[in-house]
Amino acid sequence: MPGLISVLEVSDPREIRLLDGDSRLDRSLAPSGGVINRLRLARLRGAFVFDGEPLPALLGREAEGRESHHAELGRRLDEGAEAASWRQDPAFKTLLEGVAGQADIEALGPAAQGLLGRRFRDDYRADEASFAAARRLNDYPRTQALRALLQRLSGQLRRDRQLLQERAEGDAMTLHATSVAVHNLVGALEAMRALAGTPGAAALPEAAVLGRCLSVPETLLRQVLAPLSTPCSPRRLVPGDLVLLRLAEGVRSSGDPGLAFMSDSWARCPARRFILALLADTWARAVAIRSGEGGR
Repeated sequence: MPGLISVLEVSDPREIRLLDGDSRLDRSLAPSGGVINRLRLARLRGAFVFDGEPLPALLGREAEGRESHHAELGRRLDEGAEAASWRQDPAFKTLLEGVAGQADIEALGPAAQGLLGRRFRDDYRADEASFAAARRLNDYPRTQALRALLQRLSGQLRRDRQLLQERAEGDAMTLHATSVAVHNLVGALEAMRALAGTPGAAALPEAAVLGRCLSVPETLLRQVLAPLSTPCSPRRLVPGDLVLLRLAEGVRSSGDPGLAFMSDSWARCPARRFILALLADTWARAVAIRSGEGGR
């Protein structure tokens, strides 16, 4: 509806890859398009822009320093995966117990947040308050309008952002990991916990477990920067239009782990090896705990 909303939604894996690879679409939070488009972008800015800079996952493809920082982060996390660095973290035991069903499911969130935070800050501290703040912040762009307004007017949004920024000591990578990325890890751990309680789960191959339990962002947002005709859209896209790449739906329909991490994309997830290795290790050890072999 011109002047109000203009959004293209795609879930086909081929279309997701096609549109993501087109340089006429980019991550951009600049106000543009119809009224609803502008409101959606304003919500994202209100949640994920700190000190005038978007969190790393919202930086445009040509943003200064994005590519080098992305490569450095990938290198650091790959080293962590190689060394299984999470095994030395005090929160790892909680993850194992949570997936094994020997700790409350609510313990997984703060534990995962702390474990991720300490990949960047050795003294990062997570607790129920910080994880609740992260959950509210991550949900804010999709929250019902009246509730979002109340979060702003009551100061809840400001307090959540302040708490998370203080815990991250202002570091953007730490903020992203503990405010946004953590929810995909928690989703996977909760799915593993549910799977671990089913008959025959212990005999499942690792690939099958990860395929069932991997959690990815529901959507990726792109803004049209230049006129674009594409077979993915019944009309010509114009600057200010938004494109929602329904990543989770595409992954569910295809079972493609490469798509889950956008492995061939300029926006690929640098934590792919780390997350897959962490989840595989957690599953193997949690299953051993459930079978009574964890202490042997």
